[in-house]
Amino acid sequence: MSTNLLVSGMVLGGVIISSLGAGTTYYLEEKDPSIKTVSRDFIIGAIMMMMILQLLPESSEYMIGVIMSLAPLSLFTKAPVGGGEPEMEVKVGVPKF
Repeated sequence: MSTNLLVSGMVLGGVIISSLGAGTTYYLEEKDPSIKTVSRDFIIGAIMMMMILQLLPESSEYMIGVIMSLAPLSLFTKAPVGGGEPEMEVKVGVPKF
């Protein structure tokens, strides 16, 4: 199991659990969630996902791959900082042979 998979799985688990906790606090208890509860839920979700990744590596690797494929790739790539690769030009219209 690669470190990249472990880190992305832990972040994914933390985000899911903390967003569920913040959502239930906001909608059921009708008050704003505090930073303490959101961070606690994130840590719990990250540790829980780390344990699941250790116990079921193949299944969780497939699940994380499917979930990460749903996210747009622009979130995971670095934007070129000046002098990056030149952009390809797209020509439209009738081809000139």
